[in-house]
Amino acid sequence: MNKKEAIDYCINLAKSANENEIRPNPFVGAVLLDEANQIIGEGFHQKLGGPHAEVFAIEQALQKTTDLSQATIYISLEPCSHFGKTPPCCDLIIKHGIKKVIIASLDPNPKVESVEKLRLAGIEVEIINDPSAITLNKRFFTQHIKLRPYFLLKTASTIDGKIADRNNHSKWISNEDSRQFVHAQLRSNTDAILTSYKTILQDDASFTIRIEGEPIKETNLIIIDKELTFLNTEYNKLPIFYNRTNTKIYFITDKKNTPVNASSIELIEGDFNNEGLIFSSITAQLMEKGFYSILAEGGQKLNASLIDQNMADELYWFIAPKLLNDQQAIPMLGIDKANHLDNAYRLELVDMKRFQEDILLHYFIKQPLD
Repeated sequence: MNKKEAIDYCINLAKSANENEIRPNPFVGAVLLDEANQIIGEGFHQKLGGPHAEVFAIEQALQKTTDLSQATIYISLEPCSHFGKTPPCCDLIIKHGIKKVIIASLDPNPKVESVEKLRLAGIEVEIINDPSAITLNKRFFTQHIKLRPYFLLKTASTIDGKIADRNNHSKWISNEDSRQFVHAQLRSNTDAILTSYKTILQDDASFTIRIEGEPIKETNLIIIDKELTFLNTEYNKLPIFYNRTNTKIYFITDKKNTPVNASSIELIEGDFNNEGLIFSSITAQLMEKGFYSILAEGGQKLNASLIDQNMADELYWFIAPKLLNDQQAIPMLGIDKANHLDNAYRLELVDMKRFQEDILLHYFIKQPLD
């Protein structure tokens, strides 16, 4: 196995993890090769608080040999060097005298200083900066580098980009298969759903996770509701106010001193201007509450604001085989702000899927410094 093959092997191992089992930790795979470049141990991070990939790889190798002094360990992400939920993997590598460590991507967490520690112990270290390894952990990198949650933007439109007709009717644009993908792959793999009070009123939505053949699951819900409209008793019967056992509704408002009696409701104080919420004013609070990846499901204004404020990281765009052909119908994007084609937001196509007649386009949204 050559270097490129070993790196690719690590990355594919890392992908074996269930994101719900490791979040907010990153995907990590490790493979240990002997002097003849044959695999003697491998592993991946499987569960938050459980052993890291390097531990599995080394333990497996030790079942075959007690001498790892000529071995090389390939790791998709820089090994940890600090005590967290588990001991430092860096120390384990040093303990067993592994000859060389090849790292596919450096860890952006400032607590991690493994490269220097390994080299001081006489271990050869090579850093690859493999694009696939970095892309694999885009959410993790965003949290540590940009110090904010990772935002996924989901929208469903007609071919002419309309998310509702001029009377705000939007059920249903996409088909049942598309909606099942949203529940099983998007809502199930993020920490919370972000929406606006207007979207909830329009759609009468519960924002639960509903997968065919499975019980309905709760999810945390973040609602932009500056005036705390939904705390009025007239809205008590909305579907979002179901009996929650392990999730909450978080209202983003500037009314910080408003009393809230329900244990399932919390307020997040945000700053607003004439255009609406300033997202940078709430990102630290969202991270503190454990919301590291957030799915935005809203209307034109929420979609446009997240992109305009450079907060949206991915776009899942479901396109139904329909045309409204009405300039007064509601578009998926657009704010009252002039923009030039040279300044258009750049996207990178990740994947395309077909759900019967619906098409899903999945993009990474490039940020200004990308």
